[in-house]
Amino acid sequence: MAEELKINGFHLYHWFLSGYENLLKQKNYLNDINVFPVADGDTGNNMVATMYATLQLPNVFRSFSKTLLLLADRALSSARGNSGIILAQYINGLANECPNRSSITPREFTLALTRAAAETGKALEDPKEGTMLTVMNVWSLEIDRLMKMGGNIQDRFSESLVSARDALEETKNQLDVLRRSQVVDAGASGFVSFLEGISRMLITGKVSWQRAAYIGQPEDYADHEHEVPASSEDITFRYCTEALLFREGGFPDDEKTTLKSAIAPLGDSSIISFGREKAKIHIHTNDPSRLFFILKDYGRIIEQKVDDMVHQYRAVHQPVARIAILTDSIADIPSELIDRYQIHVIPLKILWGDDEYLDRLTISTESFYQYLDSREAYPSSSVPDPLRVEQVFSWLVSHYDSVIAIPVGKVLSGTWKVMQRSAEKVVANGYKFAVIDSKLNSAAQGLVVLAAAEDASNGKSHEEIIARTEERIRGSKILV
Repeated sequence: MAEELKINGFHLYHWFLSGYENLLKQKNYLNDINVFPVADGDTGNNMVATMYATLQLPNVFRSFSKTLLLLADRALSSARGNSGIILAQYINGLANECPNRSSITPREFTLALTRAAAETGKALEDPKEGTMLTVMNVWSLEIDRLMKMGGNIQDRFSESLVSARDALEETKNQLDVLRRSQVVDAGASGFVSFLEGISRMLITGKVSWQRAAYIGQPEDYADHEHEVPASSEDITFRYCTEALLFREGGFPDDEKTTLKSAIAPLGDSSIISFGREKAKIHIHTNDPSRLFFILKDYGRIIEQKVDDMVHQYRAVHQPVARIAILTDSIADIPSELIDRYQIHVIPLKILWGDDEYLDRLTISTESFYQYLDSREAYPSSSVPDPLRVEQVFSWLVSHYDSVIAIPVGKVLSGTWKVMQRSAEKVVANGYKFAVIDSKLNSAAQGLVVLAAAEDASNGKSHEEIIARTEERIRGSKILV
């Protein structure tokens, strides 16, 4: 009788690599069909970014549990968007079910998958049928059922995909927004693509994944046209907000409960995924600064992200121009004009002791004075996080013909250099992207950015906007 296969850390890592490779190929398609929970066209970007970062391990170990714990920790730290955090919770749930194992049998593995899927559902405030979670549950139960019957993991994994694909197709009939748009759930589709990549590796024994950034990977797909039923006015809570908390020793069960209760009233789509000493929080809210004021009492905030879903929705479905105009939060531009001309703004970081905040997003004027009353030191500012800048650039080039960035003046801040370096990577991958030295800040910078946005909305070309912007900069000065 042949010895039963034992799955070790090397096997698991290469499965994930192959799954990522297949997911990457579907990135643009997933963005196209993204209509739930918000039609902001970024599910593909979020899932690919999450898995790309998850796979950047310093070492891969033969130990199944050791490698899985590293993957789980990276996934939690790197998770982006609803879909990314659900996937990260699934991986963390799997790690919780498989402690201290040098290797694991396929039967033990599939049983752990079912328990991880059940645990993932508990992380969601309001789990919906017809989403990634539905497909995750169906597939996990099916592959466990098949493995109980015996056979090898290669065949059983392939057979289980029938149920996964059927469950994916059924999502069209489970959520009203998917039924009206006649598309499957984008997150669920990404999960199935990930599974299909793993299955291919199991059958062929080969993985051809290359270590390349997820941006700049254009793929040729047929257009996937579908009706988009929502409008930006249908978005009740504007900001998709994420935070990563660290607490030495982990989070006691009672504090997990109080944390969930504390943030639930702030919005919807709340997910809290707990790892060993980290917690990833995701919520749609109208007041990110209030969320972060609450979170400071539960642990140290080590990462944060805020996406303006109304802004993203309009840029994807109601664009005022085919050329994106981008700036930073030093530029003083009224919010109503930012909305009217769909100007994209990358926030600088506000540093306050050991804590960081995103200018005008996770710290507001009101919360600024609340912090000021309780702290001795004064805050300072810092350039945007380079990885976050690359993520924003990736999103922009996937939705616009070209991008023009006009950050604060090069001699006034390191922001220009951060944007220029990120832009060079984008340009190297075939996209049209320019970073202009505004030589200005504050209101003067804002006026130049606003004029460029007006040019873009009036149909001026990429080259015309650059020339007109540089002319305006030459005619401007700031008095300090």
